[in-house]
Amino acid sequence: MKSVLWIGLICAAGLAGCAKPASRSTQFFEAHIDEARRVDAACRSGSAGGDECGNASIAVQEADAKERFKRFVGK
Repeated sequence: MKSVLWIGLICAAGLAGCAKPASRSTQFFEAHIDEARRVDAACRSGSAGGDECGNASIAVQEADAKERFKRFVGK
């Protein structure tokens, strides 16, 4: 009986480590634009995928748009 319990605990511990980590948000990538650019490049090359691709892409697009606007108005 104890061996069945141990096997069950070992299996449960092993499966707990298989959980997919949560995707980082657009807000995270806006605060860490270098990481957003790295993730966006990896997604475009096909070496990465998932929800983070969209979030990183949005953050990069917004950062680029803000930079273009600053250059346009001369600030």
